[in-house]
Amino acid sequence: MARATEVAETANQDCATAPAQGTGGARWRLLALLVGLVILAATGILWLDRSVAQIVQDHLPGWLHRIADGISWVGSNGCYPIAAGLLLIWSWRIRPDRWLWRACLWLLTAEAVTAVLVRVLKIGIGRWRPNRPLAGQFDFFDWSELLDSKRHSFPSGHTADAAVVATVIWLTFPRLRPLCVAWVVLMGTSRVCALQHFVGDVAAGAVLGILCALAVGRKLDVTERWIGPAPFAGRSPGAGRP
Repeated sequence: MARATEVAETANQDCATAPAQGTGGARWRLLALLVGLVILAATGILWLDRSVAQIVQDHLPGWLHRIADGISWVGSNGCYPIAAGLLLIWSWRIRPDRWLWRACLWLLTAEAVTAVLVRVLKIGIGRWRPNRPLAGQFDFFDWSELLDSKRHSFPSGHTADAAVVATVIWLTFPRLRPLCVAWVVLMGTSRVCALQHFVGDVAAGAVLGILCALAVGRKLDVTERWIGPAPFAGRSPGAGRP
């Protein structure tokens, strides 16, 4: 009996510390996704953005605009950090769970870093939104109207935030990966349909969110352990907080 207990404890410790299997495959999928998004962003900025925006403005029915505004609302009222903060408290104080605690800390930190970078890029690049007279024009480092959101089209902050959440969930809960992709696509599409961003803006926002999540995860030493098909397999329920 004592031997069996010792073997079980050793297995749980290995699951908590060893990198997940399938790391290489997940990395290649993420790399391919990033490359595709970069190509989409460049294609949008160079050729597609104004044409797509004009089609949306001329042909999209009003009810779809309202749905797009509703989806955008989810990304602009602190829903992500509030949910992650509540889960952080739950997994730290109420029902200690080391894995969930670290995932929430990862998400909150990545969201904060992304928010700062998005704001700096918006102000520095100064791209006019699709619903403005100078739609698509870039006014680089024009500080005359620093806080005016009409020139804050690039990159999309909503899409970047959604990509951060999707990346964390993608790596920690592999079975939810289709939902992660669907949510980022839905958020990006809603921003284009709401005439708040161009296609290139949302693609760039997704790239920024993914990279921020990966960078923060690496700094917190979580991506190497969670990347793969089954990072939670075998862990004991309610493992204590770190």
